[in-house]
Amino acid sequence: MKKVYFESENAILRFSYDDVVERLTHYESTTDMTEATTLRDLLSQSDHSIRIPAEQYRFAYLALDLIKQGKGVVYCKACRRYYEAKELKRVVVGHGENPVSVNVKGRGWLRKLFGKRQRLPLFGGKGFACPEGHELVGVVTWRT
Repeated sequence: MKKVYFESENAILRFSYDDVVERLTHYESTTDMTEATTLRDLLSQSDHSIRIPAEQYRFAYLALDLIKQGKGVVYCKACRRYYEAKELKRVVVGHGENPVSVNVKGRGWLRKLFGKRQRLPLFGGKGFACPEGHELVGVVTWRT
């Protein structure tokens, strides 16, 4: 069966070709069409397994959706072990999964350092870690 591989700094993600194409259809309807078309062209180039190049970093968003659905296998470079998507733990990237979840209490010293008029840049997102706690893949989904 044809597989799709995507490598992050800490992991190698492997998905079924059919699962990726199915999710890509949804991805095309919700994001920039040129990116989705580029991914679709890349996927159709080979009858063998496909490695998504690092330049296609937005594939990580699609990969997170697949992992959230319990699809795929991830190799943790730190543990040197393979994990099923269902075994991974959700993690928060930066200041939370969405801007409403930000806890600004306890950052008074930081506000004093920069002054009251300046707004602190915040960002956040979501990701997944292996059962041992090593962050495998994560994306920033919002920024202030």
